[in-house]
Amino acid sequence: MTVRGSLRTPRAAGIAGVLFALLLTAALVLVRLAAPADPADVGAWLADPGRRHLVILALHIVPFAGIAFLWFIGVVRDRIGPREDKFFATVFLGSGLLLVAMLFVATGVATAVLADAAA
Repeated sequence: MTVRGSLRTPRAAGIAGVLFALLLTAALVLVRLAAPADPADVGAWLADPGRRHLVILALHIVPFAGIAFLWFIGVVRDRIGPREDKFFATVFLGSGLLLVAMLFVATGVATAVLADAAA
């Protein structure tokens, strides 16, 4: 194993983790900017094309955040390797996959709500 090969994996994990954090934060901020401050004002923001465009942009960012998170999980697990506890590995992988699955399902539901409101 060379020194160069051993330095790429931690850097890849760091890049993937930061990329996930930035993308998910951007998506959440875009949704927060588009949502009305008053919870009673339910449908008015859907009629505004500018706000609807912000939510659609946020929904397009979420899959890239999920992929970056899966990349982060893979790199971390590869880095720990055989020293990883089997219970920790199972919980880490399971919770990470569950997080990404819930993100994707929430994105799909939000897309369906926007498509229904547009129709």
